[in-house]
Amino acid sequence: MPSALTSLTTIAPVTDGLLALAALTGTLFVLLQHRRPVPARALAALFGAVGLGAAGHALAPLIGARFVTGTVGFGAALAWVVVARLWFHVPPVPPAPVTEVGTDPQLLDVALGACGDGVVIATTDEHDGVQVVYSNAAFARLTGYSCDEAVGLSPSVLADEADGLAAIREAVRSTKPVRVELPGRRKDGTRVWAEWQIVPVSDAEGRHTHSVAVIRETTERRRAEQALRESEGRFRGLFEQAADAILVLDRGGRVVDANHQACHTLGHAREELMALALADLGMKPAADLGPGETSTSESIYRRRDGAAIAVEVRYTVIETGGRRLHLALIRDVTRRRRAEQALREREDILRTVITHIPCGVFWKNRDLVYIGCNDQVARDHGAEAPEQLVGRNDFDLTNVPSEATFFRDCDQQVMESGQPILNLEEFQTRPDGTRATLLTSKVPLRDSRGQVVGVLGVYQDITDRKRLEEQLRQSQKMEAVGRLAGGVAHDFNNLLTIIRGNAELLRSPSEDAAASALFDDLLLAADRATALVRQLLMFSRRQPVRVEILDLNEVVTTVSGLLRRLLGERITVETALAPVPVTVRADRSHLEQVILNLAVNARDAMPGGGTLTVGTVALERKLGEPRFARLTVADTGTGMTDEVKGQIFEPFFTTKGPDKGTGLGLATVFGIVEQAGGRIGVESAPGAGTTFRVELPWWEGNASTLGRTPAPRSLSGRTGRGVSVLLVEDQDAVRQFARLALRTQGHEVHEAENGEAALELANKGTHFDAIVTDVTMPGIDGRELAARMRVLRPNIAVVIMSGYAAESERVEPVANSVFLAKPFPPGDLFEALNKALRLVHCEPKSAVNSSHCPPPAAIIRA
Repeated sequence: MPSALTSLTTIAPVTDGLLALAALTGTLFVLLQHRRPVPARALAALFGAVGLGAAGHALAPLIGARFVTGTVGFGAALAWVVVARLWFHVPPVPPAPVTEVGTDPQLLDVALGACGDGVVIATTDEHDGVQVVYSNAAFARLTGYSCDEAVGLSPSVLADEADGLAAIREAVRSTKPVRVELPGRRKDGTRVWAEWQIVPVSDAEGRHTHSVAVIRETTERRRAEQALRESEGRFRGLFEQAADAILVLDRGGRVVDANHQACHTLGHAREELMALALADLGMKPAADLGPGETSTSESIYRRRDGAAIAVEVRYTVIETGGRRLHLALIRDVTRRRRAEQALREREDILRTVITHIPCGVFWKNRDLVYIGCNDQVARDHGAEAPEQLVGRNDFDLTNVPSEATFFRDCDQQVMESGQPILNLEEFQTRPDGTRATLLTSKVPLRDSRGQVVGVLGVYQDITDRKRLEEQLRQSQKMEAVGRLAGGVAHDFNNLLTIIRGNAELLRSPSEDAAASALFDDLLLAADRATALVRQLLMFSRRQPVRVEILDLNEVVTTVSGLLRRLLGERITVETALAPVPVTVRADRSHLEQVILNLAVNARDAMPGGGTLTVGTVALERKLGEPRFARLTVADTGTGMTDEVKGQIFEPFFTTKGPDKGTGLGLATVFGIVEQAGGRIGVESAPGAGTTFRVELPWWEGNASTLGRTPAPRSLSGRTGRGVSVLLVEDQDAVRQFARLALRTQGHEVHEAENGEAALELANKGTHFDAIVTDVTMPGIDGRELAARMRVLRPNIAVVIMSGYAAESERVEPVANSVFLAKPFPPGDLFEALNKALRLVHCEPKSAVNSSHCPPPAAIIRA
C-alpha cells in the first residue's frame, strides 16, 4: 500500500499541471486573439474540462486517489484537444463594427467565472509593482476578497508567512512558468492551503507585462493525504510494535514484509528476510486458505545463531490492492512450553508431597465416598494402596460405628455450611485395635464454578503429642511444687538458722554426756531438716550449681565410707571402679546426692541385708554420638514390677509405708541427671534386684579433688581482733542469734531491722568496719543496701546472708562481698566475716589482682 500511494501522488501533480497549462494556454489564446471570433462550443468545452478536473479533486474523499488521477487526466486531455482546435481551426477575424468589441471581455469573464480554480491576472509594471487587474469568482471564494476588492492588491495577499510572500512575488516576476504550494490565510483569518501555477505573459515586443496565476485549494487534499499518512503510520506502528513476529507472504510463500519482532525472533535482518521464502526458514507454508480462514501449527525453529526455540505459527489471508497476501503470525512459545513443563513438574512434586507427607490427606464426594487419598490414609486403614479405599465410605472401613458416624456428621457440616472445620480432635481405631488421636481439618471441596462437590480433609496423628502434653502437665505441677519449695526454703532456713545456731551457742564443753547427747540430737535434726530443704531445692532446680571436672572413681571412693556407716552392717558395700579416670563435668554435691539417694533406696529394698555395688565405666564413643561415662548402683533386693518402674521417677511416688519416705529421692536423682545433660535407666524384676545406670557426658580434663574437711571450729575464746559490725536482719530471732555469736568473738555489734534504719545509722556517722545483711527485706533489700554502703564507705566489708541459696547470683554486682547461705553455724558466720575483712583490707589500689590477697569470695555454706 505505501508503494501504491507513492505512484499516485507522483502522477497527480503531472495531470494537474497539464490541465492547468491547457487552461492557461486557452486563456492566453483568447486574450491575444480577441479580434478573431472564437467558437462558443470550443470555449465551453475548454472550461468544462477544467471544471471536470476541479470536480475530481472536490470528490477525492469519496472516489479515492486512483479515480481522482483518472478524472484529472481525462480533463487535461480534453482541454488540450480544445486548445489544439482553437489554435488551428479558429476562422479569420471578420470585419466587425466597433460596437461588438465590448463582447470579448464579457465572454472572457463568463468563461473564467465558470472555472473552479481561482484565476488572477496581475501586471508586472516596474513602476506600479505587481497588482491584480483581474480575479474570477473562484478566487473570491478562495480568499474572501471580491473581484473589486482584489483589483489593486498584490497576488500575495493570500500568503500567510514571509517565506510564502517572497515565493509568490518571485514567481509572479519570473519569466518562466512556476508551480508552488503554500499555506495561506483567507480574509477572515482561516488557514488554507493552495497550489499556485503562475505563467508569465509577454507582449508583441517580448516584454513581460502580465502574469496569470491559477490557484487551486489543496486543503482537503492535504488533509486526506495527511489522514492517509497517519492511518498508514498507525497501522505500520501496530505492525512494527506487535508482540508477535509477523511475516507478509505472497502466494508463493516469499516474504514481502516483516516487522521488528520477526527480525528479533528469527534472528535475521529485514532485508535478509525479504529475500527468503517461508520454506527457507524451515517452516511449512499453510495450505490454500480463503478469506477469514486461519491455520495454526507448532514447530521447533533454529535461529541463525543456532538457538532452538519453540514457535506457534498462525496463518491467515488478507487482500489489499487487488492482491491476496498471507500473514504468518509467529509466536515464541518457548517460555510457555517451559511453564507447562514446570507445571507438570510441580504437579508431580505435589503428588509426591501428598504421597509422602507424614499426614493423612483424603477427599470425598458429596455422597461421602472416598475418591482419593494418600498412602498414609491407606496405611492407617490397613490397606496396601490408596486405590483400595476409592469407592468406599467410613462405615466400610471401621468396626466402630460411633467413629464413622462422627466422621460423617463433620463432613456433612462442612459441605452444608461451606465453612471449614479446623484442628478438630478425632479418635480412630486402627485395624490392630490401637486407638489413635487425630488432629483433623476439613474444608469444602469446590469445582471450577465454586460449587461444593465434596470435602477435603487433612489429619495428623497426635497420639504421641497428647502423651507428651500429659507429661508436660505433670511437669508443670512439679514446677509449681518447686516454686512452693523455693518459697518455703527461705523461711525454713531462717528457722533452722535460729535452731542450729542457738543450739551451738548453748552447747558447752563442760556439759555432761547426757546433755551433750541432747544437743547432738538437736543438731542432727537440724542437719536433716537442712538436707531435706536442699533436696527440695534440687528437685525444683533452684539450688545453685557449682560445676567442675570430677573423676567418678574419686567421688565413689569418697562416698563409699559414708555409705557403709549409713547402710549398716547387714549390707555389704562394694565398688567396681574403672581402671582409668572417668571424668565428667558436674556439681560434686549433686553427684553425691545421686549416689546417696540410690543407696538409701537400695537399703529399703534389702530389709534382710544384701550387697550394694557401686561401679563406674568409661564407655566407648559410638558413631555419631558423644561419649558418655556410666555410674551404676546395683542391689540384691526385692526388685520392682514394670508398673512400679514406670512411676519411680514421679515426684512424691513411693511404695514405702507412711512416715517412711517422701517420694522425692528418685525424682531428685532424675532432675539432677537431666540437668547435667545425662540420662538414667533402670533394670529390675521382682526378686531379681535392681540396677540403676546413670550416664553422664564425658569431659576431658584434669579432675579436681575434694580437700580434707576442716576440724570443727571452737566457739570459746576470740579468733581475732574485735571490729565494729552493722547487723541488718528483719527476723528478730535470727538477728539476736547473729548478735550473740558475733559478740562471743569480741565484735561490737550495731543492729538495724531493715535497710532504711541501716542507712540512717550510717548517715549519723556511726562507725563500723563491716556490714552483715540479709538479702530479702522489706523496702531496701540487702544487695541495694550493700551497694549504697560502698558508696558511703568504700572500705567497708560486706557479708550477705540469705535463706535461698540461688540469691548468691544476685549479689555478684557487689564487689568483694561474701555470701553466706542459711542455715549456718556460728563458725561459718565468723569465717565469712573474717574473709570479707581480708578482701577489703588487702584490695590493691592500682592493680586488678594481688598475690598477697585471697581470691574473690565464694559462697559459704553451713
